[in-house]
Amino acid sequence: MNLVFYLFLYIIIIASIISIIIIFADLPTFRNTPLQKLKTFLTKLLNHGQQSFNYVNYTVFDNKLQSYANWIVPIGYLFVVTLCVSLFFINTYPTLTTLYSSKSSALTLINLYIDSTIALVYIATTLAIFVTPGPINSKTYKTFKNNQLIFFDNRTCSTCLILKPARSKHCNTCGKCYPLYDHHCIWLNNCVGQNNFKWFILFLLSNINLLIGGTILTFKVLQYQFIRWGKKSYWSLIKSSNDANKITGIFFIICIIFSLITISFTLLHVRYIYLGVTTNELDKWQDVEYLVKLGTLYKSSTPLVDNQIYIEKIFDHNTNQHVYISLTDDRILIKEDNISSYHLTQIKSVANDLINIYDNGFWNNLQERLAF
Repeated sequence: MNLVFYLFLYIIIIASIISIIIIFADLPTFRNTPLQKLKTFLTKLLNHGQQSFNYVNYTVFDNKLQSYANWIVPIGYLFVVTLCVSLFFINTYPTLTTLYSSKSSALTLINLYIDSTIALVYIATTLAIFVTPGPINSKTYKTFKNNQLIFFDNRTCSTCLILKPARSKHCNTCGKCYPLYDHHCIWLNNCVGQNNFKWFILFLLSNINLLIGGTILTFKVLQYQFIRWGKKSYWSLIKSSNDANKITGIFFIICIIFSLITISFTLLHVRYIYLGVTTNELDKWQDVEYLVKLGTLYKSSTPLVDNQIYIEKIFDHNTNQHVYISLTDDRILIKEDNISSYHLTQIKSVANDLINIYDNGFWNNLQERLAF
């Protein structure tokens, strides 16, 4: 049991570190830091493995293997939750009932909390997995306007062959375009977008509730056993007493670490709601911010081709002069020799010179994302 205990503990630590790197390394705060470089390295490894997998998938299994492989993570997640719940009732719950044996009303409330918490996790996960972000339809095109900065007029999806509405994106994994696209969640094997963002948030909150509740209940049991066994420290209780205490201790460590990670990830999405952006749009805004820092983003006082008003200034080695190109397809829209015909303004600050038309204030943004 000691070998299994330490092996499981190492797996928890490694999984926690990888989770932190994947979730937070791309934040602007960590740009060009060792954390982001480590994520880039891990991403390259994963991409290399994915390319090898795709080769076998396309040549041998006619693309069917990928659709099955995408279900490994959500099925694995549900398996781990079910296993942990089972081990909790076998190893931790009996001590909990002993601890509250003289307090029947408190034990009743604890039982109600445990049952409702477990049920909520399974319900939220099911909804988040099977409810899609919704189709692109005529209503979708009227919901948001293209801001000509990160979303543009007359853009067509090369796969779905439909006109792309503002704030939509094509998901290569799902093979469809979705409105108000946020991201593809591997934990759910589903895209998160307009019609199911609320279930994604419920999925996160139900896991936070499970993990925080698990932290409290396992600590109560460890506290009781600490006094009962007369150990000098909680760590000595966890690693050297019976198997039930070891499993309870493992649960306690898991719940603390992953509750912090899940809470941080949820708060990250709350921040995105506050800013009036989706995860997909944040990446696009970071590209815009990069152009502003380079001093190459300009705004035209009059619309150009396809109503474009924002353009990028580059040096064209073919003509040996500066030109202004489209942000969508790198077409040259203005040359230096006819720049006098246009009134251009350099964008010097994202915060002061640009307006996010999709940000309507935190409360309105929240209602928009959680709309039923």
